[in-house]
Amino acid sequence: MSTKLEKALGLIEQAAAHVFGSDPKVRSVGVGKTTGGYGFIAIRNEKAILPLAAGQAAAPSSAFEGIPIEYVSSQNDPMCMVRLPHSGPGSPGASSVVPEQLFNTPLVCGLQLQNFDDDIRKGVINGGHMIVGTLGCFVEYQGKVAILSNNHVLAGENSGKKSTDRILHPGGPTFDPNRQVATLTDFVLLQPSPVAATVAAGTAILNDVDAAIALVTPNYSTQAQQSYLPTRLPPAPGGVAAPNGVAAAAVGDVVYKVGRTTGLTWGTIKQIGAVVGPVGYTPGPCWFRNNIIIEGNNGTLFSDHGDSGSAILRNDGAVVGLLYAGNGTQTYACDINLVLAALQCKLV
Repeated sequence: MSTKLEKALGLIEQAAAHVFGSDPKVRSVGVGKTTGGYGFIAIRNEKAILPLAAGQAAAPSSAFEGIPIEYVSSQNDPMCMVRLPHSGPGSPGASSVVPEQLFNTPLVCGLQLQNFDDDIRKGVINGGHMIVGTLGCFVEYQGKVAILSNNHVLAGENSGKKSTDRILHPGGPTFDPNRQVATLTDFVLLQPSPVAATVAAGTAILNDVDAAIALVTPNYSTQAQQSYLPTRLPPAPGGVAAPNGVAAAAVGDVVYKVGRTTGLTWGTIKQIGAVVGPVGYTPGPCWFRNNIIIEGNNGTLFSDHGDSGSAILRNDGAVVGLLYAGNGTQTYACDINLVLAALQCKLV
């Protein structure tokens, strides 16, 4: 690690407070490659509508503690949840060019998931919809195999019932016992901040992860494979390695993910250690730190709604992050080592 990178990471929260405080359209500040080497990169939503009380942004700072600051434009705030019809076009029963949306056995990474009971409690299904996300990978929890994904995928943004909520693949409007692949087991509680909270004022609560696990049901436990669909693996054209370990993310790493919405996509890690927020959740706006920020290669889309929960992997199959949000250009992921530590589990 270079001296400049190490210094920038050590100052990231102070730098974020400075940048967020001077520009109300900024949505994240991380450490990445700048013109002068490593520096701070701020992503601002150019279309953000600000209250009159916010006033006009000050002239953007070009440096903090001698470390350069560069600005990147986006058109949206980070978002995390997908709601789709449970029948008809776009539903799990319809044909799809993304095979992860269709029922598959054995269970593999990248498949579509639904917390059926949480959708029932919230009236989502009665409204003709369902909330879905992605099976990131498999972990070992207290000697048993569990699915790893986001809190907002498996636990309904803090409203999930542990040891009770049934996780279906791919999900639907009615309960099918043959499609229950797991039961919600544990999740890291999302800590919302007051609506007017800011990093600059020190009132924003910084979350490390959006993560949850669900123990695989006995009838599927022998079918859970730390792999992807055969069409995603070698010797298939463009095949990728299955998850086979964990590693720390580094700026410039080429990475991929397999998710229920956009399937297999490739990108590059542009920032690490990022402070992000606010992200809209049901309990309230949430802020995050220690994030990884990825952009699709060659201007491609790396992720979209419903890819939440996907594992982010390097070329060698090492998992570096857990995808939880995106703004259409950048993808936001939690550090995998923080995820595993928070849930007291390890990769299978």
